[in-house]
Amino acid sequence: MAVLAPITNPIIWQETKSQQRRIPAFIRRWWLTVPIALIVAYVAIALTLSEIENPTRDLAIHAIWIFQIMMVIRALVAGATAISREHTERTWEPLIMTGISARHILIGKWWGVMHHVAPWMFGLGALRLMMLPVLMLAFINRYAWWTFQRGGNYSYSVMTTYDYSAFSVSFVAWAAILAVVFTVMLTVLEAMSAAAVGVAAGAVTRRSWLAMIAAFCVRFLPVAIFALVVKQQVGAGPSWRILRATPLALADSGSASLYQMVLPRTTWTQTAHVNALGGILLAAILLTLLLVASLVIAWAAIRASGALPREQRVEHLANYRLRKKSFSWRPS
Repeated sequence: MAVLAPITNPIIWQETKSQQRRIPAFIRRWWLTVPIALIVAYVAIALTLSEIENPTRDLAIHAIWIFQIMMVIRALVAGATAISREHTERTWEPLIMTGISARHILIGKWWGVMHHVAPWMFGLGALRLMMLPVLMLAFINRYAWWTFQRGGNYSYSVMTTYDYSAFSVSFVAWAAILAVVFTVMLTVLEAMSAAAVGVAAGAVTRRSWLAMIAAFCVRFLPVAIFALVVKQQVGAGPSWRILRATPLALADSGSASLYQMVLPRTTWTQTAHVNALGGILLAAILLTLLLVASLVIAWAAIRASGALPREQRVEHLANYRLRKKSFSWRPS
């Protein structure tokens, strides 16, 4: 873990400062706009719980998706310019001539991008966590309305013997706790993998705009593929069927599955929690694969661009000093 420390890896400090300098001035002046907008959106969505006809669940899920896309785009753009900027500004050769290893360059660039994306990551995590109780209450509202409406369709004599125990609601503690844990884990994985994809695209293409296009294609290709899979499976079905489709977790990085985890146990949700675990696991695997593959590709591209691993760098320096010493002692 020493390579992650700014003291031992100056690339982290250099990349963090470079990312900060590239933030447009109007964003630095109006940086409070985003958190205020999130709070306003959350309050507005929570207030829709007062009316059963309001689409609270759909509004909450779409708010999470929109901010999630914004965070991913920010991470991809920042990562794509981290290494490609060194090539376009002709500072790559001086950087590798300092003797910094490929591993230090990779970790420094990636971690510097993570520093830049951290506020967006925390915002997405906070929004996901705050929406969990709203989504649970929205479901309870809908389920209670449906239950009592069904009971009200019976005559009074029938209602006196109507069995409402079949519509009981019970809180699933283990699922709610796991929902909080998985929310944090998937949010961090989302930011880390998006930043790594951007860094890898920049290291391979060495051109900022080309790196952005490549990073966007790599990250959003699974979203498009599995969204089409869900469309084929569900068709024009209701939104609750779309949200329960397991392949959707691979398209939205588990956001819909996290919603399923906080639902109470009812006649509608007997198997929802176990099914949601499968979607969350698939989302975690996909994000982990993107993260690991991107870091490996970026490391290989950095080495191919001239940066050497530490062992070869030490050996090369030792051989150079030995040749220089033997040359200086050569008899005339």
